[in-house]
Amino acid sequence: MKLNDSQLMIVDQLTLLMRLVSIFVAVVLAFLILYANNFLIRRRKKELGLYTMLGMPRGKISRVLVYETLTIGIISLISGMILGLIVSQVLTAVTANLFAVPLDYHFVFSPSATIMTVFSFSMIFFITMIFNTMVLNRYKLIDLLNADRRNDDLKIKKVWMSLLLFAISIGCLSWAYYQALDNGIMAFNSLGTIILVGSIGTVLFFLSLAGFLLTVVKSSKGIYFKNLNCFILRQINSNINTNFISMSIVCIMLLLSIGALSTGLSLNNTMNKSIKNNTPYDYTIIAEYGYYPNGTKKNDGDLLLPDVIPRLQIDPSYIKSQSILTTYTSELKVSDKNLMAHISDKTGRQLIEDNGKESVIAIPLSSYNTVRKRLGYEPVKLKNNEIYLYTSVETLSPAVNDILDAKPEVTVFHNKVRVANDSYETISLGTNSSMNGYMLAMVVPDAAIPSNAEINEIYWNINLSSKTSCEKFDKYFDQQRDKLYEESPNEDVFPSFMRATKQDVYDMNKGMAVTFTYIGIYLGTVFMIASAVILALQQLSQANDNKKRYLILNKIGTEQRMINRSILLQIAIYFMMPLALAVVHSVVGIKMVNTLVTMFGRGDIMMSSFFTAAIILVIYGSYFLVTYAGYKNILKS
Repeated sequence: MKLNDSQLMIVDQLTLLMRLVSIFVAVVLAFLILYANNFLIRRRKKELGLYTMLGMPRGKISRVLVYETLTIGIISLISGMILGLIVSQVLTAVTANLFAVPLDYHFVFSPSATIMTVFSFSMIFFITMIFNTMVLNRYKLIDLLNADRRNDDLKIKKVWMSLLLFAISIGCLSWAYYQALDNGIMAFNSLGTIILVGSIGTVLFFLSLAGFLLTVVKSSKGIYFKNLNCFILRQINSNINTNFISMSIVCIMLLLSIGALSTGLSLNNTMNKSIKNNTPYDYTIIAEYGYYPNGTKKNDGDLLLPDVIPRLQIDPSYIKSQSILTTYTSELKVSDKNLMAHISDKTGRQLIEDNGKESVIAIPLSSYNTVRKRLGYEPVKLKNNEIYLYTSVETLSPAVNDILDAKPEVTVFHNKVRVANDSYETISLGTNSSMNGYMLAMVVPDAAIPSNAEINEIYWNINLSSKTSCEKFDKYFDQQRDKLYEESPNEDVFPSFMRATKQDVYDMNKGMAVTFTYIGIYLGTVFMIASAVILALQQLSQANDNKKRYLILNKIGTEQRMINRSILLQIAIYFMMPLALAVVHSVVGIKMVNTLVTMFGRGDIMMSSFFTAAIILVIYGSYFLVTYAGYKNILKS
């Protein structure tokens, strides 16, 4: 990819982040493979018992398992590496498209990624081999031979206990949901407690579901005795009773998957949408004259930015147009009682109360309209006793909307004024990636600002000529500033400042968008596959145990169509139960996380939700169909 310096830095950071995430993913997959292996070993107990009874030493049986595992590992590694090599070429084009940069394509092979993959995979299968040997030595011969005759014990034998635990699980989940939704961004302060209580509620839900579901359906004779429903229900009841822990883990993994996909894609959309409003000019320099939190004045005693600019002697050929924009500190505080009285949003109230000493920043109407015109918005019109109120902190948007609905009267520069606007657009007064983070800002008529008003910030907004790039002007500006310092060595000529270029902001936003997209899709897809694999593995293993049951159904004359329908319903319900609860969890979780996402701008959660649903449909649906086909094939054999 043809990248500039800032894009290259972002790609380096993304590469490092992906490596760290890959270590986490490798650990998750290691547990998944160990779980799958343990599941299959338990299903092969009778086979291993027969080998032992026929005189094969435990050491040779362990060697057979090692050879099997090694063979499967080598085949998986080689086929996976080939597939990964092909897919990585496609990802190169996708990445270039996300960064919106030209791509000079040639075949790419990463030795470091290959070594990391081989090492991780080898370690996982080496641990699996050791685990197999340990498990085999632990079982007695009688346990191995009678494995297929043992029935799983009911975890809860009393119906009333199932109902009680079900009620407790609903209570735990309800409390966790309420805390997450009602406290807004402040819910993150008690995030650990919310996750713990939610996880306990999830485990109790699946633990009690077997007995609860059986009791509820049995109460309706028309449903229970229709077709093979009683048989299906007993099968599902047995599956949930045996695997409630794994179903709880699957549910939590699906929650993480849906959350990672939705949040990652939503942040991507949000960052891309905010680029326009963040970059009204090619180049912006901001000098701050307000106060630090400790009460010290910024740039105290320094010259004002407009007085310094002529002394820089900037070549006019570099600049197409330029403007100065000044913001002022008003006596109106963000926690003013006339504003707070109308705020019902709990998160907004808490944020404002925590920063109550901050002033509502005043912006001259003419300067604000200049920026709006630049971005293509209609100008704001105000009477002498009116102000236009807005926030650049999107988390405060509900609170500000409450104020706008009430249109209260407040005192600004010793004059009574009323909030006039019904809505607002969040725009940056200059090119700035952070949008300056004003908790509350108000646009006031120019005449309402007194000549002695305290300056907060001064923006020098520049549009460069076509022959000048942002990078070139950046270097030229530093040269001119250094000359000014040399000419006035004993004078604090130039105030401290922040600067931003349109290209830098664009690259930063694009880089963050790509990072969120990569991490979201990567983690979301891995958790989705891991969840589907666990469910599919459990069902296919159950198919072997259920051969005798389905053979009896066949002998008593049950139609194949009804048997196939019972298999389909059983697998569908088993796949859908953890997914359904995970979707409910994720609705609450995404809404909670969205309070943080809005700090980057207003995102469109609907589009990311549709995309997430499509990924779930493809991955989860594919494993469901493969499991259904595999289940039927096992029974046919």
